[in-house]
Amino acid sequence: MTRREENRENRRRAILAAAKACFAAHGFQGTGMAEIALASGVTPANLYRYFAAKAEIVCAIVDEQREDVAAAIVRAEAEGDAMRALHSLFRHFLTEARDIAASRLWLEVLAEVARNPQVKAAFDRDDGLVKQGILALIERGKAEGVMAPDLDPSATAIWLIALVDGAVGRMVIEPDYDIDRATDSFLDLIGRALGPRG
Repeated sequence: MTRREENRENRRRAILAAAKACFAAHGFQGTGMAEIALASGVTPANLYRYFAAKAEIVCAIVDEQREDVAAAIVRAEAEGDAMRALHSLFRHFLTEARDIAASRLWLEVLAEVARNPQVKAAFDRDDGLVKQGILALIERGKAEGVMAPDLDPSATAIWLIALVDGAVGRMVIEPDYDIDRATDSFLDLIGRALGPRG
């Protein structure tokens, strides 16, 4: 990467960081490109050289999230049996939920998915990666005998994701929520619900 490319990438990251803070504080609808430019220390004209619209910024945020999720899945897969790997993955997700600003931002992204096809396409790539990672761990868990053989991997993956999304929402509406205690309960629940019957 040339020095110019490196500078451009650093500026892009700074813009994304500023946009995340603005979206978390004021919502996607309540934040304009001018506010993002001001917060990131660039002129509005310069901002548009990086992102033509707010939706592009949201898509870039989702793409960053996908990179984080991909790394978390790889780390989890190395944790031993599939149940331990699933526990590791969900511990990661719930630990991330402690960051209230990040949780607010994620709820903004979810709301924007319902309104903007461009954001939905980026989200679908991220969500597909999460689903596929969880589904693969469930299939592996069934093969290893650490998960019930009659589990429907696809339906189970969707329910597990929905539970984590709910925990993210809970952190936003109840910031004093004891996520550490809830995480232990959640992981115990996963073990009981997904483990072999009888």
